[in-house]
Amino acid sequence: MEQKNIKFNRELFEKHKRELRELNSFISEAQSLLEGKLICAVLIGSRSRLDFNVGSDIDLILIGKWVNDKLFDRIDEVKEKMEIPFLPIDFFLYQPQEIHILIDQGNPMILDGFTEGICLLNENYFREIKKKINSYRKRGLINKEGKLWKISK
Repeated sequence: MEQKNIKFNRELFEKHKRELRELNSFISEAQSLLEGKLICAVLIGSRSRLDFNVGSDIDLILIGKWVNDKLFDRIDEVKEKMEIPFLPIDFFLYQPQEIHILIDQGNPMILDGFTEGICLLNENYFREIKKKINSYRKRGLINKEGKLWKISK
């Protein structure tokens, strides 16, 4: 039984590596085709923590200079310029100023994303946001207890 689990885990990890290669290709293509709109890409969730399973999707934060103000219309900006890869991806598209607002609001996806996520594009921007979050933590403005973030007012 254990031998089967080792094989299964190895197969799952190999699939994950193939999907990450495809995801990285998508990010590179997006950076080029979106003509400077894409600022940063961050892999978040179970794929970044490596605690995913067979049914896990890929959660990806894309920070960019999006034209659309509506969060759900922004994916159309990407689709107009390029094909979305045939991967189980959930996209979260934000403007840079929205990331700062969401940090101030204690948004757990953004806080976890920039403290536990994997930067796929623009390490400098990623570190800048992570530094802000760490500064807030040191000042006691936000705190993570277990899996929950708490905001101090």
